[in-house]
This record gives sequence, structure tokens and C-alpha cells, in this order.
Amino acid sequence: MGRSLDRGGKIRPKKHNISMDHKEFIKLIPIWLDGKLDGKRGGRFLEHMENCKECREELHIQYLVKEGTARLESGMSFNLDKELSEKVTAYKKKLKRKHTENVIIYWMEAIAGAAIIFILVLVFILM
Repeated sequence: MGRSLDRGGKIRPKKHNISMDHKEFIKLIPIWLDGKLDGKRGGRFLEHMENCKECREELHIQYLVKEGTARLESGMSFNLDKELSEKVTAYKKKLKRKHTENVIIYWMEAIAGAAIIFILVLVFILM
């Protein structure tokens, strides 16, 4: 799984994981903005964003350009800073939910495996 979330929803990297560099982060910004970044890369993306002021600023700029341009053309009012913050919060929740799902699946598989072994042992003993 690679990363876990602390109680505040922040990503806690494990020591053996390789962090994301600036170049990779910037390359992934459009993918993240489109909602298509998942899994381990998504976790590393958030981890880097939380720890790198320059990349947070680049994300902010690209979000403003992408969303602001579309909103200006439509004449809608907006608060892009708040919207970006909400988008980041929602993404953290999504990763946390996915992590929880993975843990549940892991334990269900472990219990199912133990049940199969138990049944096989019982069958062998009763034969």
C-alpha cells in the first residue's frame, strides 16, 4: 500500500518509498486537475504538494488558469482559492477511503484463506 494517512488525513510516507520530484509533480498537475490521478502516484502527488511550497504554487497557478479562464468566459462568479482547497480535501478523503477499502479487502481475504485452511484440516481429520 505504500502510504498511510494519519488522523488528520495527511499522508504519512513510509521510509522505503521514493518521494516525487518537482518535474514529475508538475507533469501530473493536469492529470490531477482532471480527476484522473489515483493510486500510489496520487498519494505521492499529495505528499509532495504538502511538503513543497513551489509546487503548491504551481498547482495553484495551473488551477487558476484552467478554471479561471473557463469561468471568465461564462461570466460566472467564483472563489478559486476555496474551490482548489475543497478539491484537495475531497481528494484526500478519496485516498483515505481507498486505503480503508484496501485494508478491509486484505483482512477479508486473510479470513477467507484461514477458513479454507480450517475446513481442509477438518475434512482431513474426519476422513
